[in-house]
Amino acid sequence: MGYINKKICFVQNALPGEMVEVEIIEDNRKFLKGKVLKTMNVSSDRVESFCKEDHFCQGCSLTALSYKQHLPHKKGILKDALKKYTDFDVESLPIKAVIPAITQTGYKKVVSLPVTYFKGKVAVGIYQRESKYLTFMNNCSMQDPLINQCLVKIENILNEYKVRDYNDKVKKGLRFMKVRNIAGQIQVLFVTGQDGISEEVTKAIGQIEEVKSIYFTINTSRHQDFEQQGYKKIYGQSTLPFQCFEQQYLYSIKSEFPINPEMEMKKLDIMKSFIPENTSVLSLNCGIGLLELSLSQHVVAIDDKNYHIKDAKDNAKFLHKDNVEFICKNIDEATVQQCKKKRFDIAVIRCEELSRAIKQSLVLSKVKDVIYVSDHPSSLAKDLDELSSYYQIESIIPLDTYPYTSKLDTIVKLKRK
Repeated sequence: MGYINKKICFVQNALPGEMVEVEIIEDNRKFLKGKVLKTMNVSSDRVESFCKEDHFCQGCSLTALSYKQHLPHKKGILKDALKKYTDFDVESLPIKAVIPAITQTGYKKVVSLPVTYFKGKVAVGIYQRESKYLTFMNNCSMQDPLINQCLVKIENILNEYKVRDYNDKVKKGLRFMKVRNIAGQIQVLFVTGQDGISEEVTKAIGQIEEVKSIYFTINTSRHQDFEQQGYKKIYGQSTLPFQCFEQQYLYSIKSEFPINPEMEMKKLDIMKSFIPENTSVLSLNCGIGLLELSLSQHVVAIDDKNYHIKDAKDNAKFLHKDNVEFICKNIDEATVQQCKKKRFDIAVIRCEELSRAIKQSLVLSKVKDVIYVSDHPSSLAKDLDELSSYYQIESIIPLDTYPYTSKLDTIVKLKRK
């Protein structure tokens, strides 16, 4: 990122500290986009990218930057957002060093990829924005190696049985494939046209040793909100086990599994460390209850996705836990209701940004401590600025959950003034 006449300019393939000659390829009201014509001063932190698709794929922006510089770079992104959107003395804030990723490559345990037809074969790949360049995604360095291996095997089976990609005119063919690696077990979901997917194809895919379940959903609408449709199991197990906090949890096909489970568990450990014994806890966007079901405190946990709450309740029964009340409802409405009904010591909130209803509920119900987790530095900064009249920032902990991208998770611990 650079600035031209005080207007931010995003420049692909340029690194911090480099001097580059740029051609402006997009100019809108909020920002500019530039294309590097010439690099006059190369950064000492520039390394040869390990990804052969580096100049074409727009998925990872930092493969040419030495990993040791990723952490200060991401801390800089967070501090820049705080400087822009708040009146805090940012240098005096308790911002910790960015916690490095445990695994820097091959960390993505969940991938959702379009199925395309290219040069007489179907493949999983992404056409890059503003170009007709196809990036094949069956050997991505950021994806889990076992997922890559299964993608290659599945592509071979699809081509062996002459399966085609989706045709919008006739509403038939394969649209997308979602693959998840849950503790070494592979779960596959196909999004298809009206024809679904044949039994012989799924039978062949089911022979892949690591594949433990196969589902499909028919979706011919132009929007891609596939979770709204019904999922049909055509092979294997209905749930897959996952170990967290020395407990076993069960995931069904719809429930969101973390892209980077190692860093998710690190994040949950930190959040848990901020919750004292003998406190009442309100938890928003609880998912299937990984954190909540590890606590001994009384917890009211809310999520607006019914499949999350179903899995959470099933897990509570499986773990013989009765201290957590799981509620499926609109987050804002449920937060207002719960904060009027009961006073909570701690609110645990995982979201991109806080709604007006949530902020007002925290303030009016005098919640003592807030643990706020966001992956959007700008929204986080704006929310912290609004809450600063009532809450003091005790700790800001950034985590490199998404290596080789500019994205990061941030945990903020707030205490009532």
